Amino acid sequence: MMNETSGDGREPNTVALVCIECESTINPTSNSHTTRAGAAVCLECVAAYYVACAGCEQFIPQDETRTRADLVLCAECYARPPNVAGAGSPDQSGIESLIAEYTALHAEEKRMGARMEEIKELLKELAATQPRVSGAVTLRAGDQAVKCSFRTTLKCDAEAIGKLEQTLDRNEFGELFERKVTYTPRKEPVQDFLRSTDDAHNEAREMLRAAVRETESATLTVVPKK
Repeated sequence: MMNETSGDGREPNTVALVCIECESTINPTSNSHTTRAGAAVCLECVAAYYVACAGCEQFIPQDETRTRADLVLCAECYARPPNVAGAGSPDQSGIESLIAEYTALHAEEKRMGARMEEIKELLKELAATQPRVSGAVTLRAGDQAVKCSFRTTLKCDAEAIGKLEQTLDRNEFGELFERKVTYTPRKEPVQDFLRSTDDAHNEAREMLRAAVRETESATLTVVPKK
């Protein structure tokens, strides 16, 4: 806090600060906060333009926030990897309890999933024999009910469609079929191309970086008992 001493030896006088947003004079002892950048902001502007980072708990502009798992973070805290071993993480007994519960639930999920699929197919077969209303059948058991909706789709034989295309002009074929083109990046060749350093492909590498992005997904599987 910034203070200055009065000339007659009385209590120090508080130096007034200026809000970086509205430029109004504020009293640092009762009517301000400090942003992560160290600037003074009045309470009204804090409420209107700032939010507290869930990591460092300092105030940051709302338009500069990042989010992870519903947590609002500043850019610096967002750049750090999620804390998987810090305070708040379960101890060894807690980890063992989680693993035991997960494996038990996983086995139950498999059993329930298999049984649900069996029942689902039986109900579909039953619904197929009943009158349909707007393409659907509702099966009831007291106040409980399930609804089975039916729809039809067209599937194509690529070879037969190719022959058909040769007998129709472009407009006729275009009225019947929509041509779709998809691209699936091949990971290793893409990475090798991006690591290359020849000047002739500088522009192509930048375009490739803009066209593809790498994402990470985690898959948890239960290890069978030995």
